Amino acid sequence: MSPLLWVLAVGIAGALVRWAYGAREERVEGRRGPAVLRALVLFLIVAGLALPNLRGRAPGPPGRVVLLDLSRSMRLPVRVAPNAPSRLDSALVELGRLRPDRVIGFGAEPVPVPLDSVDRVEATAERTRLRPALEAARLGGADSVWVLTDGAWEDRAEATEAARGLGLGVKEIRLAERTPRIGIAGVRAPARARAGDTVRVAVELRAAGVEAEDSVTVDLRVDSALLARARVEPPSAGRGATVELAFVPDDPGEGSVWRRYEVSLAEGADPYGVSDRAAGWVEISESATGAVLVSTVPDWEARFLLPDLDRLVLGGARAFLELGDGRYLELAARPRVVEEGLVERALRGARLLVVQSAPADIPAWLGRALGSHPRTFVLARGSGDVPGLGVRISGPVPGEWYAMPPIPPSPAAALLTDVDLEPLPPVRELYAVEPEGRWRILDARRDRRGEARPLLVAGERGDARWAVSTAAEWWRWALRGGEERRVYDGVLAGVVGWLVEDATSEPVALAGTPRSDRALEWRVRPGTGNLSLRVTDLGGAEVWSDTVAAPGPRIAGPVLPPGRYEVAVVAEGPDGRFEATRPIEIEPDPAELLPLAEAPPADIAAVIQARSPAESRAPRPVWPFALAVVLLCVEWVWRHRIGLR
Repeated sequence: MSPLLWVLAVGIAGALVRWAYGAREERVEGRRGPAVLRALVLFLIVAGLALPNLRGRAPGPPGRVVLLDLSRSMRLPVRVAPNAPSRLDSALVELGRLRPDRVIGFGAEPVPVPLDSVDRVEATAERTRLRPALEAARLGGADSVWVLTDGAWEDRAEATEAARGLGLGVKEIRLAERTPRIGIAGVRAPARARAGDTVRVAVELRAAGVEAEDSVTVDLRVDSALLARARVEPPSAGRGATVELAFVPDDPGEGSVWRRYEVSLAEGADPYGVSDRAAGWVEISESATGAVLVSTVPDWEARFLLPDLDRLVLGGARAFLELGDGRYLELAARPRVVEEGLVERALRGARLLVVQSAPADIPAWLGRALGSHPRTFVLARGSGDVPGLGVRISGPVPGEWYAMPPIPPSPAAALLTDVDLEPLPPVRELYAVEPEGRWRILDARRDRRGEARPLLVAGERGDARWAVSTAAEWWRWALRGGEERRVYDGVLAGVVGWLVEDATSEPVALAGTPRSDRALEWRVRPGTGNLSLRVTDLGGAEVWSDTVAAPGPRIAGPVLPPGRYEVAVVAEGPDGRFEATRPIEIEPDPAELLPLAEAPPADIAAVIQARSPAESRAPRPVWPFALAVVLLCVEWVWRHRIGLR
């Protein structure tokens, strides 16, 4: 407020009070006090808009805003060298040089970092997302930011686009030297396998800064014994490549045994040693497998279906053909005749149960298995009620039925979008099914005209999934090759892939890969009750336990730190009492420490937006008017006490 305005405000207040109390009011003793209060009230009202706000000016854009990367990769050294400082330590040194007014840490979400405790921050975030931090800085009024990071943002393209859209300047200060690296992004292997079968382990690799002529050795060890090795070319920067290793587990004898497998890269593939190995567990038993096909019909279907099931279902496939009198022929490289009990044990350990039969010919034990198994595929070869599924087959329907477009929406639709159905021969038998379930995989019309009927349907009951083929002799399409074989493969791959998704043959099974950044979770089959779960460490001490009388389809457990544990499960399952123990290995999410494609440091110019006069003005103070009201009330009381109105 300029001196001229001060003088003007005082003059106006004094003149009005002199006129009011000198010319209009009675001349009573003590009127000087109320007059002074009136003068103060008038002064506050006149000068109130120019007086300072008690809270100061509105917070403007900070002079220097720094976004500090707090993801786990910031613990790595800045370079591959002895005694090299960590990236976070280098960032703190750089932070001291920049002398920021405000610091925002970023990982999965932005976190304000007090300036007086910035040297005590820790890099613990499991993800590196910069965009939320950019938005938080812009919301706080920043026009530009410095970013202290190792450059491993998972949302680089998204964050760069967001910065340009916000008009926010970004200057990235890179704290890690370029280092060629190859890492293991993930490992896929069956949770259960049969002794003597080949177990395939798929290893996904990621690389950064690696030259095209480089190669890497991938080793597979089971219980510390080297069982497989492959030397492969690494993927190009920013892309993945999959390597398949295989081993044949030995016979564990009676019962089953858990084997620990470890996949590792040759020394030097990852100089930091943080993404060059991964481990897991596989249960080896006599009966475990991926899919089991049981057929009561002696035709060619199993010959064509078995290799595809073996390829599509993790853990492989076995097939049994009924011979009569409780005996079955196992279709394998060395066929053998087995008893009914072995077949029953085999399908209990399978992720997918496939049955080819007329409903009336399905044995009682197999019908019970259809009703309790969580994933079933029935190839109907006659009419009747399918045991356990609540599905009725009728027919066959007379006429020649041809597969016709359009392709209905289903799990197989993406694999059939560009196939030509015209060359397909008619199906030899077509049955009607009620109810049709959730999906119609492929439709057929009699003589290519009239009403469409499904060739294959699929549905769900609770957490269980089922599929029923209403057409006989799919193998004729596979036999012809060409476009017919392509349709056969597309239908089978889509249906089987959907059926075995998240499938387990056990009443209770772990869901997903255990990680230290998320809670353990178990899938529970329908009909399972009195569930008891117990997690112990290697010393046998209980870490967590829970008992649920009537569990739902999913049970959530604890979030565990990295390490090895043992899980004990007791439950009343659809097939009786179920007890099992298994080891688990908790590891951090590898994504944060994997090599990423190299990118130049971000350098985005700020777009300074002009502020309107209303945004540029200082905030209007409230306290002068509030004080004027209080003083006016005091003046009124004082006037009445000395006899003025």
